[in-house]
Amino acid sequence: MTGELKMILAMVTGLEPKEQRLLYKGKEREDCEYLHMVGVKDKDKVLLFEDPAIKERKQATSGHVQVIGSTYHTICV
Repeated sequence: MTGELKMILAMVTGLEPKEQRLLYKGKEREDCEYLHMVGVKDKDKVLLFEDPAIKERKQATSGHVQVIGSTYHTICV
């Protein structure tokens, strides 16, 4: 399930599952969706984004803006 993948990604990235958005074939996937049912196969790419609304809230409460470069990582699960 997508929710299970988010739990694994939380351990690797430090982003809580509620802060994550997972996209596959251009569509955001819900936590209750089974990856194999939406067509995810070995070697397919699932994109992980930090939820922009939560990111903006975190920056507003911290009082400063942190610029993070575009970094891509491949995580095999």
